[in-house]
Amino acid sequence: LLDSPNPQIAHLPRTGRPPAKTVESRTGERLESSTCYAYLMDNAVTVARQLIYLVVSDPDLPRYIRREAGSLESIVSSKPDLVLDNLETLRERVIPDLPLIGPSIDYARCVSVDIFWDFHMAPDRREFFAEDALVYRSYIESVDDPALALRRDLRDSEILIPAPHSWLIPYEQIAVLDGPETKLHLQIDDDPPYIVMTFPIAKMRAYRVKVRAPRGVDAIPGRLVGWSREGVPNERIDQDIPTAALGGLEWRP
Repeated sequence: LLDSPNPQIAHLPRTGRPPAKTVESRTGERLESSTCYAYLMDNAVTVARQLIYLVVSDPDLPRYIRREAGSLESIVSSKPDLVLDNLETLRERVIPDLPLIGPSIDYARCVSVDIFWDFHMAPDRREFFAEDALVYRSYIESVDDPALALRRDLRDSEILIPAPHSWLIPYEQIAVLDGPETKLHLQIDDDPPYIVMTFPIAKMRAYRVKVRAPRGVDAIPGRLVGWSREGVPNERIDQDIPTAALGGLEWRP
């Protein structure tokens, strides 16, 4: 739900050049610089082509968006980065037209320790733990009240989750699940433990948080090439979620 189903291709550089002299393939093989460019280009093409498919095959998107996405297939093999840029533009054009509704149930977001560390952790607390997420994980596992420690370490910012990454699921679906069960249900690539952010209906309504069913274009920002409409049941996505709408944090080992 929160992390890409295939992170080894989801976080490729947006440029055509490799970031270093070697790169690790999906099989773990270290590729020398002479083959890095070809490897990254092949994967960039794969990502771009799959995102085109997710948009074109979504019957709930306007026809003009699906048609324009399909037209990008002609250049995907030679200019995958340009295709990704154009897909981003298509997404920005159609998002304002997708209807939002007020929530009728409590929702939740589940993230790995690494995601919490990178995007939700207070900077001064990261410094305290010597910029080492593994050290922080060990600390949380050792305290008597992990949820309280996590809440204290949360970044103080107005927006907790930016709109492109605001994937939510009904809290009741995971309320009684442990970490491995949550991983299976939400199809998360990263292993537990997880941090569950809860968003009670009362707080969501108070801060005007609205939700909608995700569409193929929502897979574009995170390069979620494994996303499907039939995946996680009743998942939702919305606008920016303010920190004030957060009900609490749960540690899910």
